[in-house]
Amino acid sequence: MKVSGLPLKNIFLDTGLRFIVGIIFLIAGVAKLPMHPEWVEVMAAYRILPLSLANLYASALPWVEIVMGSCLILGLFIRFFSVVSILVIASFIVGNAIALSLDIPIGGCGCFGELIIVNPEGALVIDVLLLVGVLVIFFQKRRFMALDSRLPRLFRFNR
Repeated sequence: MKVSGLPLKNIFLDTGLRFIVGIIFLIAGVAKLPMHPEWVEVMAAYRILPLSLANLYASALPWVEIVMGSCLILGLFIRFFSVVSILVIASFIVGNAIALSLDIPIGGCGCFGELIIVNPEGALVIDVLLLVGVLVIFFQKRRFMALDSRLPRLFRFNR
C-alpha cells in the first residue's frame, strides 16, 4: 500500500512513529500530573462533559497518556493502544476546536501542562499530526523492535 509515493510498510517508519508518539504522550502525561487542580478547571471550562465526568477525564488522562506512551515505545499491545490513542486524540481535537470556537482561555495548562505552552491552534495541528502518525502505526503489519512480536516466544511452553 502506497500513499503519495510513501511506502507505508516501512518498519523503520513504524518504529520511529511509535517512539515519537510515545514520547509525546509520556511528556504530556507527566507534565499534567503535578498540576491536577488546574487541569480539572480547564476540563470544566470546556463545558463539554458534566462536571463529574470532566473530573474523571482530567484525573485519568495523564495516567492513560503515560501508559499509552510507554506501551507504544516498548511495542506492547500496539494495536490496542493505537485505537485508544485515536480515541484520546479525537477528544483532544474536539476540545481544541471548541476552545477555538468559544475563545476559551487555557492559560498555562494545556497539552503539555506548564512544561510547554501551546495555544489551541498549535495544539490542533499537533493533534492532527499525532492522529496521522497513530493511523500509520495502526495499519502496519510488521513491527521492528516491538515486544509484541517477542511475546509468543517468551510464553511458549516446552511440549
